[in-house]
Amino acid sequence: MLSAALLLALAASGFAAPAPAGDAWILRCRTDSATQATRTFRVAPKVLQEQRATDKTFGPNLCETFACKVDRDKLEGQISSASLILTLRIDRATGQGSWSTVGASGLKQTSGPCDAKREPPAPKKSG
Repeated sequence: MLSAALLLALAASGFAAPAPAGDAWILRCRTDSATQATRTFRVAPKVLQEQRATDKTFGPNLCETFACKVDRDKLEGQISSASLILTLRIDRATGQGSWSTVGASGLKQTSGPCDAKREPPAPKKSG
């Protein structure tokens, strides 16, 4: 995965993005089978956010800094640096999520499934 330093720099670079409207999914991905480490992401068209471990809120929209792809049937977020590519995918038809890395992730495992759930829409404000 991306180095902790790079993710911290990204998180510090901006405020949390507003919750995406519509087609948002929450992915819980086990990225280290030895430690059972899990990372949580929000993926929607043109939105990719990682949940902060400290306060369980989602950080800035990484699609504002890195390339994100969208097509009719799949949502895909991809973060690239000089030495690493992290890709998160959701197949809307099956509701299956996955992650994969190419490059210097430091992980023994380079891909795996993610638990994927559609994010419920935010309650409408009355008033």
